[in-house]
Amino acid sequence: PPGSGKTLLARRLASELRATAVHLTFPALSPADLVAHLSLEFGGPALPHPSLHLALRHLRDQLAAIAKSGERPLLVVDDAHLIDAVATFDTLRLLLNFTSNGPPDLSLLIVGGAEVLLELPNGLAERLAARCLLGPFTQDESSAYVTGRLAAAGARAPLFSPGALSTLHRAADGIPRRLNRLSDLALLIAYAQELPIIDEATVTIAAREFLRHAA
Repeated sequence: PPGSGKTLLARRLASELRATAVHLTFPALSPADLVAHLSLEFGGPALPHPSLHLALRHLRDQLAAIAKSGERPLLVVDDAHLIDAVATFDTLRLLLNFTSNGPPDLSLLIVGGAEVLLELPNGLAERLAARCLLGPFTQDESSAYVTGRLAAAGARAPLFSPGALSTLHRAADGIPRRLNRLSDLALLIAYAQELPIIDEATVTIAAREFLRHAA
């Protein structure tokens, strides 16, 4: 299904918090580029060749202005396991030092593979209020995830048979990222073959193709 489950989760969280949200999908940036990008995303000016000091100052002022309006913006750092520079993590920690009155002006949510729990520097890890390790979906959760994503994309009728959903869960081991990839591939195969609904055989073909290209 189109879109990112983590993007939808970030939007849902921002909606519940009633906050401006920035979803950073490629966090492996230099500290200066990262801060300049965030400043722009939160409504600040474009900084073509910023120094880290200048970018931090602009971002600090932008977050303070948002906080003054009574809002606490949210930054979602996605695929954080791709960050390979301690300096980038240190920059995220520094952002939590920006405070106008009491708590930090910015809420931070770090999302990534399980290995990110081991990669976080102590200084940042100690600033996080909670940690959660999500395991694979159950059969029912996988089915609900796929059908829910399709409904959010506009599907008005089932596109996967019950058997296809079961096969999809087993082929993906209940891992959301694999469910996304296999679902997309099964939808493409069904479209090419003009199938009205995706069956177990179609998912099996999609899984075989997925494994062939992943090898």
